[in-house]
Amino acid sequence: MKGFNDYAERGEFSIFKRFFLEHGRCKEMKKKEYFAEQGFATAHAAYVEKGMFHYVCTDENGGEHVVGYVFAGEYVGDYPQCMKKGKAMVSIQATTDSLIYYASTEEMINFFSTNSVTQDLERILAEELFVQTYKRLLDIYCKTPAELYLDLVKRHPDFQNYITLREIASFLRVTPETISHIRKSIKST
Repeated sequence: MKGFNDYAERGEFSIFKRFFLEHGRCKEMKKKEYFAEQGFATAHAAYVEKGMFHYVCTDENGGEHVVGYVFAGEYVGDYPQCMKKGKAMVSIQATTDSLIYYASTEEMINFFSTNSVTQDLERILAEELFVQTYKRLLDIYCKTPAELYLDLVKRHPDFQNYITLREIASFLRVTPETISHIRKSIKST
């Protein structure tokens, strides 16, 4: 499922991918294993060679909200907190058995300070993460649940093979019943 996080496909990121593959440590992660846990220090990011992860934010009442996904060919981590060596704002969990190449905050800082190309890449990464967040915010306010669902279908026709109905509903900020109604209305048209 390529293209969920569009920035990962930009040509400039090929050197970032190469950094992880050549200098990162390879790790197999089992389904449900955590890459980061909300409220705990996070000091790693990774390139996902195989598999899938979801980002979950737990509210003050213990309610869990799926806020993002990462697929093979993309990068995983709570980047802002990782670079500050802060506490993760989300939990990041493997939703399938996965293979990653991970690096520490220090290794990424050293990589980004290598030369002007890598310094530009760090800036581009920060910009792309901002754009991704901004688009998500606008979508939440400006699109109907049906439009958001159809966007997912367009971007990844097979996403339902990997993501449960409950998770889709959480990601789109609706109930599972709403997703069922949307699916029924799409099938009847």
